Amino acid sequence: MSIRLTKKVGFCFGVKRAVEMAEEVLKKEGEAHSLGSIIHNTQVVKDLSRKGLKVIDSIDDAASGCIVISSHGISPHVADKISKRSLKLVDTTCPFVSNAQRKARSLSSAGYKVIIVGDVNHPEVKALVDFARQKAYVVKDALGIKRLRINPRERIGVLSQTTQSMDNFIASVGAIIEKKPKELKIVNTICKDAEERQGAAQKITRKVDLMLIVGGKNSANTKRLFDVCKKILSKSYLVETEADLRSSWFKMVRAVGITSGASTPDWIVRRVAGEVKKKMNPTRKFQRKEGCKR
Repeated sequence: MSIRLTKKVGFCFGVKRAVEMAEEVLKKEGEAHSLGSIIHNTQVVKDLSRKGLKVIDSIDDAASGCIVISSHGISPHVADKISKRSLKLVDTTCPFVSNAQRKARSLSSAGYKVIIVGDVNHPEVKALVDFARQKAYVVKDALGIKRLRINPRERIGVLSQTTQSMDNFIASVGAIIEKKPKELKIVNTICKDAEERQGAAQKITRKVDLMLIVGGKNSANTKRLFDVCKKILSKSYLVETEADLRSSWFKMVRAVGITSGASTPDWIVRRVAGEVKKKMNPTRKFQRKEGCKR
């Protein structure tokens, strides 16, 4: 019996940076407000809340003090409102998300009809729409593209939510090509970390009997990992903590793979792996896949 961890687990660079920035603010200010969850991981958000970071849904809920912007970014409109309120702004937007924001604004300014492949309700995507000056269309996948009316004389610019799967983005671009626009500019804004996690997860999933994806159920990148693994192995499960594990999953299982979303801390992954070890009662310790670099 064995337990295999993918090459990439734990926080990605952007999430690690956001959490560290929030903790630094709390050390200096004592307390601060977070406009929405700073990252999509319930356990980390609760931990930061205990340290003084209060989650608010609107800047109107903050009379004064410091506003911490989530790693998913905010729209220029919201940033202006914060500035006018004379609130101190700490921007933890992931650099890869900031790049996507610049690309959205650039495409819109150049006169392209902007198409964003992603989740229309995700805060990152909502901000991207605003950066495109509300001249953007959000589609989930190729089917969404097929339903979209594209004039053959239009110039189309397409980019992606940073946590999208490359397969979905490529399929969506292919659907745009089928509509034969006058011009098509493709901008790959998928985060390299997200792409590498998905590739590593696919590789491990093909070699195990059961796959665990550890992360927040409200996390876009974690759900994407789950979808990627589920397509390969039906016995793939998304768990937030070790409490979600079920003994029945491990019957007749000899090899378990574990990966994690980019907003999942190492300590949760370790606890899940430890509990899996107990349920499987393996004769040897689990090991991270060889060649891992952190």
